[in-house]
Amino acid sequence: MDPVSIEKNTSSYRGALYGAASNNKFAAFLRHPNFSNTIKNLYFCGGSVHPGGGIPLCLLSAKIIGDLVPKSEEYD
Repeated sequence: MDPVSIEKNTSSYRGALYGAASNNKFAAFLRHPNFSNTIKNLYFCGGSVHPGGGIPLCLLSAKIIGDLVPKSEEYD
């Protein structure tokens, strides 16, 4: 697979594993948010969303989602 086919199959920006390049001091502020503004209860975690790439940060991203997801009394 090349970047073009990866982008086509995964919708990742230019086929990048971690989304847009993070080569400047503002890159962290340009990451996608952990939630959708248009689809209720749609959340995102991983290397291309806040806080960023790498296993520890991806796990932190998942924890953020866990804190954002509304708690249901059904599971209490």
